[in-house]
Amino acid sequence: MGVYIFKPEDLVRYGSARPEHMELLKEEVLSKKDVLIVGTSRSGKTKLIEALLHYVPDNWKIAVVTAYGEFKPFRPNIEVIDTAFDRRSTTERTDKVIGRLKSLKPDYVVIDTLHTVSVPRILDELIDEYSFIVTSLVMTNDLKEEVLHWLGIDEKTFDRFDVLVELSRDWRTGMKKINRIYRIKDGKLEPLL
Repeated sequence: MGVYIFKPEDLVRYGSARPEHMELLKEEVLSKKDVLIVGTSRSGKTKLIEALLHYVPDNWKIAVVTAYGEFKPFRPNIEVIDTAFDRRSTTERTDKVIGRLKSLKPDYVVIDTLHTVSVPRILDELIDEYSFIVTSLVMTNDLKEEVLHWLGIDEKTFDRFDVLVELSRDWRTGMKKINRIYRIKDGKLEPLL
């Protein structure tokens, strides 16, 4: 069985996003804004990233930091940096990822893993140099506190992001969708859509 990479129009077609959601996110990505994508386990975070990366021009480099082969490089301008728990420390794995990102000089960095590297350290060292799309688990409605907890970042780093996309998954039907999109401003989440 092959792997299907979702496009923006697929998310709209299947009711996971409205056209205005995707248009807003397209503008954010093309403006190289820093984006947080949050949701429960299996809420569609990686599928949304795949769709958003279709908006990235072919001449932009994209680096995807993932774990255990979760992300497939479906375009020639995507470089996957795969991580895993191994004999090295988190510090050593993070050093290697930061070194690789600096050598690649990507236009966008996607972080779609929580624990195999130090996400706070990567952001602290590189958020001024590159644009980021970062996923985070959330288990409650207090989205900001959940992101701070799961990513291990502080409020200053959280405030560096421009947009937060909240995903939801209906546990009865399995339906995944964009629940709401927020602008991050002065430490607060302001609903956009």
